[in-house]
Amino acid sequence: MSQNDFTIANQTFPNTRADINSALQALASTSSGSSAPSTTFANQLFYNTTSNLLQIRNEDNDAFITIAELDQSNDTVEYFKSDSVRTALIEFTDGDDALAIADGGALTVSTSLDMNGTELILDADADTSITADTDDRIDLRVGGVDRAYITNNTIGAIINRKNAESIIINGDMQINQRATSKTGITSTTIEVQDRWSVVMGGAGTWTQTSDTDVPTGQGFSKSMKWDCTTARSLVAGSIFYIRQTIEGQNLQMLKYGSSNAETLTLSFWLKSPKTGTHIAQLYGADDNRSVSKAYTVSSANTWEKHVINFPADTTGVIDNDNGYGMGLQLWFLAGTTYTSGTLNTTWNTYANADAGVGQVDCADSTSNNILLTGVQLEIGTYDSTTIPPFQHESFGDNLARCHRYFFRKVSGNDKSFSGGAYYSSSIITTHVDFPIEMRTAPSLVQETGTDFYGIFAGNAFDTFNSFTATFSAGNTGLALDCNANVSGTQGDGGRIKSNNASAFLGFSAEI
Repeated sequence: MSQNDFTIANQTFPNTRADINSALQALASTSSGSSAPSTTFANQLFYNTTSNLLQIRNEDNDAFITIAELDQSNDTVEYFKSDSVRTALIEFTDGDDALAIADGGALTVSTSLDMNGTELILDADADTSITADTDDRIDLRVGGVDRAYITNNTIGAIINRKNAESIIINGDMQINQRATSKTGITSTTIEVQDRWSVVMGGAGTWTQTSDTDVPTGQGFSKSMKWDCTTARSLVAGSIFYIRQTIEGQNLQMLKYGSSNAETLTLSFWLKSPKTGTHIAQLYGADDNRSVSKAYTVSSANTWEKHVINFPADTTGVIDNDNGYGMGLQLWFLAGTTYTSGTLNTTWNTYANADAGVGQVDCADSTSNNILLTGVQLEIGTYDSTTIPPFQHESFGDNLARCHRYFFRKVSGNDKSFSGGAYYSSSIITTHVDFPIEMRTAPSLVQETGTDFYGIFAGNAFDTFNSFTATFSAGNTGLALDCNANVSGTQGDGGRIKSNNASAFLGFSAEI
């Protein structure tokens, strides 16, 4: 260890040799010492034996810059970004881009990290990593198993959605408990696809069916079809939209009425008979508010996917109950009653004039057919490339969700309705258990002209077609009194069965 002023004086040779040897020793030991040399030079190296810091003098020769700490015990080097931050720092010629490795191993890269390899290991046992085993594909591996992958425009096995369960029920049009088709529709009703009603007036006459015409390669097997059989005579109040109503308690995650209210994205596949502007609308039933958005059909009679963004409602209200919270409404005809104002594209108090402005007329010809499937409503704002995939449910799960609002008990001839008992000459009693707790105490739905017969001890085949329902306190079952002129002994038991090919009996708790 030595320090020297690196000045060789004009002196006798022995002293000169000693001076040279001292200077060489200082160079050989990097001017090491417990404190900095008294004489310094620009770019001079200095090793501090007290702090074990290797330093270099700056160009202005007014300070030392720390290069690294030499760990004399472990014979290792620890690089410094500054005197107080132990970070390995690599800067490029522009002085901006850098790679920094902090004390403890944290790595900071200001631009990109090019490994020129296949795997970036993220944990000690190497079972969590990012790999690029094949060209144009990145795999995310957790616990030694590939959990997700990324390719061009595709993120596989990662579903980025806030609503774990689909908000829309029967969006794939798989369930139609009431019928597979219904003719002569001219007014507001629900007839074929479960959970989907139509609001109609002055729109002509239509046939609604369950159809197998679906967009190719999307995983759908059914669509809702509307076939115009009598064209409309347009009046101011002409209206035609397809609607699904949603319980308020199923929408509390939207946080409406607060600054944290969520946006919504609607997506669906549509084959419309008309190009041009169509209207999609959300209606808040609890405070009579709505928002409408226009979208464009580019090609008539062609399956097109539409993705529509709706704003959050920071001042609206959705009651936390089993009532009508929100309606999704897809318009296909709007008379001047609904088009004379300005399209309401933000949440405001509902006004007829602002609801369907710009909607093309899809009811002007008997050649017109409308087909719809794949309806989904997602929390958040998405576009056609980022929207999560449609949530395909099993048929059973889909049916169970529909049963909360409607279930068919009997359809067709000679089908058993339930066990029963003779009560009097005018009453047969029976009990029906619902497959799932219904939204509310349901109403009895009976096809006109349907009749039933009972088989009872001592009195076979008594026919009747009138039911009086006495509902239990909950929504899980009910008692029925079947009114008929029958004979027998009180308490006689038997079965009640359908007696008509068109026999239909169900229970409805629709909103």
